[in-house]
Formats: sequence, structure tokens, C-alpha cells
Amino acid sequence: MPTKTCLIDSNIWFFAYTAPKNNQYAEIHKKASQFLESVLLDNTIIIGISHYQIAEILDLLRKRNLQKELRSKIFESFKKEKFHIAIVNMSHIEVSFNKSLSSGIHIYDYLVALPLKGIVTEIYSADDHFQHPDFKEIAPVTNPLHPWILREGRIPVKS
Repeated sequence: MPTKTCLIDSNIWFFAYTAPKNNQYAEIHKKASQFLESVLLDNTIIIGISHYQIAEILDLLRKRNLQKELRSKIFESFKKEKFHIAIVNMSHIEVSFNKSLSSGIHIYDYLVALPLKGIVTEIYSADDHFQHPDFKEIAPVTNPLHPWILREGRIPVKS
């Protein structure tokens, strides 16, 4: 019986399913893959995910030329009971937009997390934006790839 619902940020999915372009980042890919696999196999954990995040993950994987068959398999997995899918509505977009204006954090991070407020009990992200109080008020944030810090469009760094 599930006891926890978590959000896994898109960057973890990306690094789990792609090969490193550079050996100095092999550790990130390995940690992400091991972490994601452990959560996917744990029957006590449900993964909360929004329609927006599903599209974001699939597009990130497309950009890295992940095989169509594997992307299709990942898409089909999102339909399973392991996942609680949250709908993004106009209210989520408006709140995300306003929080983005206030914080300077891009709207996409908010669109990943805000639809799951009140649903998830933990957020897993290596993106330092998720350490902002806006995200911590949704749920506690843990970086399973520590000491690595990831942010879309930037080179990973060790803290």
C-alpha cells in the first residue's frame, strides 16, 4: 500500500535516461538512474506528475535523440497506477506566472510543482531553484544527486 507521494523533477528523469556527453558527468547519470529505478520499484511510493511535466520530460528526451521506442515506453508507463497525474489549470498558470515574476525563477519550474501542492509529501530535485521557499512550502525538497546541482540550460556543478 502506498505511503508516500513524491514529485521527481524533470532533470532527474533526463539524466536517468540519457548517456553522459562527457565522462565528468557520468556520476550524475548513474546517481539519477539508480535513484529513479529505486523509486519506480518501490511499491510504497506514488509519483505525482502533471500533464505539463510529462510533456516536458518527453521533449527533453527527444532533444537528446532518445529512441522513439523508449520514449513511447516511458509515456505508457505514466498511465500506470504508479503515477498520480495532476491537471494544469489556468489558476496554476496564473499563480506560476506571478511567482515567477516575483522570484525570477522561470515559470516552468512552477508549472512542474504547483499542480501537485497538497498531493506530494516530498520533492526530489537537483535544481537549486527548488530550494526557494516557494517550492519548500509545497513539500520538503531533497537533492538525491547531491553534491551535484543541475539547472536546465546550464552546466552541472558540484556544491
